[in-house]
Amino acid sequence: MSQIPNTVQVLEKLRWNAHLCKHSHFRASMRGRHQHVLCGVPIVVINLFLGSLFFSLINAELPDWTKWAGAALALLTALLGGVQTFFNFKKNYEGHREVGNEYLAIARECERLIALYFDGILDLDHLSARIAEMNVRYSEINQRAEEFIVGDRVYREALRVQNQKSEREPSLVERMQQQATTAATETGATLAPVTAS
Repeated sequence: MSQIPNTVQVLEKLRWNAHLCKHSHFRASMRGRHQHVLCGVPIVVINLFLGSLFFSLINAELPDWTKWAGAALALLTALLGGVQTFFNFKKNYEGHREVGNEYLAIARECERLIALYFDGILDLDHLSARIAEMNVRYSEINQRAEEFIVGDRVYREALRVQNQKSEREPSLVERMQQQATTAATETGATLAPVTAS
């Protein structure tokens, strides 16, 4: 096979995009989880501290500064709870994780279809029909992913990771292209005319 068919290249592009989206959403999920923990842990710790402190000192006369410190800590926990509720970090990071897994399923299916084509089990007509189905699924995932926005910094980091992974582990299509190029080069070298001296 001297050239990779356009249909396979389209499927390879879909696979690459799905992997990039997977990396983006998984990274956004990790970031959202970190923010959830960053707000949630202080709320729990401060509430435990205030509750146990004021319960133990329920009958004691407290200095004014402790009352103000307790009020400030209570206000801080209310503020953190409000931030956590408003941004809904838990729902956000779980949504990113779910969407990332859906993109991963698309990427794996693309890899499977490409392998079936190169193994001679699927022909281009069947592959073309499967690409149409994959594009519909990909579009549906994109619509669900609109609720879970990936920031530019997270996207750039995911793109960097995806490019590094591509360099370390070339895809099946890239390996087949390299084999075809190598075979063509070797064939060209053996067919080169011999000049008499």
